[in-house]
Amino acid sequence: MTDALFVLGRLPLASLAGGALPLDRAAAERALSRLARALGLRDARAAAAGVVRLAEAHIEAALRRVSVERGHDPRGAALVAFGGAGGLHACAVAAALGCRTVIAPRHAGLLSALGALRGGARREASRTVLLDVRETARLERAWRALERRVRAAFPRAVRTRLTLERWAEMRYRGQAHELAIRGGRDLAARFHREHERRYGFAEPGREVEVVTLEARGSTPGDALRDVAPPRGRARPARRAVVWEGRRAVRAAVWERESLPGDFVARGPAAIVEAGATLWVPAGWTARAAAGGALMLTPGRR
Repeated sequence: MTDALFVLGRLPLASLAGGALPLDRAAAERALSRLARALGLRDARAAAAGVVRLAEAHIEAALRRVSVERGHDPRGAALVAFGGAGGLHACAVAAALGCRTVIAPRHAGLLSALGALRGGARREASRTVLLDVRETARLERAWRALERRVRAAFPRAVRTRLTLERWAEMRYRGQAHELAIRGGRDLAARFHREHERRYGFAEPGREVEVVTLEARGSTPGDALRDVAPPRGRARPARRAVVWEGRRAVRAAVWERESLPGDFVARGPAAIVEAGATLWVPAGWTARAAAGGALMLTPGRR
């Protein structure tokens, strides 16, 4: 994948990871040329385009499994591009899903690490109970016992900042799969609604069984210091030749750290930072948004 993106010009630098990982264009061309010959394609660029299309089809299929197949319409959602390479595919995948907005957060390549720093501590305890949902007293006692276990797993100094959540794995009696429902009032009614939303039907007259109870405890993490964007007019660091289909086009290359708060750029363009690269295809526009994120939308709107 890195070879393919490099050959197509969408990785417009000679290195990754802030210069720590040099890239060898000749080696990438040779690798894709061998693939092109094996597949009967005209050249390395054709092979590279096929690699990218195949990868994006797999990404699209995975996103459909966690959206459409779970009853969510992705056309009403924004696609968040994280990871070092997520921004290189986000617009194409969003277009395939019908999403009209891509959000590219700052430091996208470090998002998992930043989340670990901000996420705080977390503990969980669960227990299989196999109780009728109407046995509220027994459910309450079991949940309280789990909460005591979770609370005891945290140091005393942080227990005052502890947030506890209750969850229940539930099903219609006789089913082989469960749904996770947040604990609280009207547990059965909320299970019926979620079952209808997820699977298209509900059976309010059927017996509901609570299979597993869970208590989750968490403490807040550390806040990250926000950095004000630089002032002044943004200028592309340079221009690069990229391939869109069979056509070579000139794309602006922007340094993410130097973008002002009113930044706007139309594709084709690449926006690079030490840990990630964002590709803005032709027909898409990138704009600075709150918190240093970039908002990408198709067309001029």
